[in-house]
Amino acid sequence: MNPKFKSLAKECGFVFWTNESHGPGPGKIDWSGDYEQEFEHYSRELILWTITTYQNQLKEGSERAVKNTLDQFFIK
Repeated sequence: MNPKFKSLAKECGFVFWTNESHGPGPGKIDWSGDYEQEFEHYSRELILWTITTYQNQLKEGSERAVKNTLDQFFIK
């Protein structure tokens, strides 16, 4: 998982597996819970993060603001 997405998921209250023998492995989201509120929070934060990143690119006068914003979401 992209470290930025994982960090945001933790910030929004998603629960992650540790070393449980019956689990998929440490660091994976435990999808057995009801994440309706957390997912809405995550979605709002992700949109805000995207808008802020894009606005910062525009302030810097970047001609590639859209590409640079999208690049923030992916590990190269």
